[in-house]
Amino acid sequence: MVSLFCIGCLGCSPHPSNGELSAPKPAAKPGPPADPDRALFEQVRSGTYQINTAMDAIESAHGTAKEMAAREKGVTQQALQAIAGYLDDAGGTLSDFADDPPTFEKFKADFAAQDDRRLKAISAANDSLEALQDAQVLIDKLLDSKPPEPEKSQLENADSELDGCVDAVKDAIKTMGGKVS
Repeated sequence: MVSLFCIGCLGCSPHPSNGELSAPKPAAKPGPPADPDRALFEQVRSGTYQINTAMDAIESAHGTAKEMAAREKGVTQQALQAIAGYLDDAGGTLSDFADDPPTFEKFKADFAAQDDRRLKAISAANDSLEALQDAQVLIDKLLDSKPPEPEKSQLENADSELDGCVDAVKDAIKTMGGKVS
């Protein structure tokens, strides 16, 4: 009975009109961009925007760490000051690469120098990322010490803010065609 049902179902399935089975067509592989100069220009332009976004996030987190340090004492204050220092380093490392690229025509005319600048921006962003990760280690240690409220909530907020900084720097690296190290 079951085999009659299966045979009946097979008979109902659609068949190609020419009697041959056809395989699905493979997806087209993306080829090189139509204009590699324009593609690199867009990478740099978008990456610069991401660097500026990261710098804004770092500046905000730096302010938060400084405010918290001003209210604390002892080891916690020292740790928050160190975090602010790491954030200062992270932002300073990126600051040389926050300027918008030149017009496309100027970019194309000085392509090799612009590509070199892009590579330096990726390297600087990876350095900035290291400083941010050092700051995260300190925040995690402060949170592991089980601070009382409201300090715990403030540290959790600062930790989330740092996560946003890290994500923004990673996005900048990837957008510029680099690899996060």
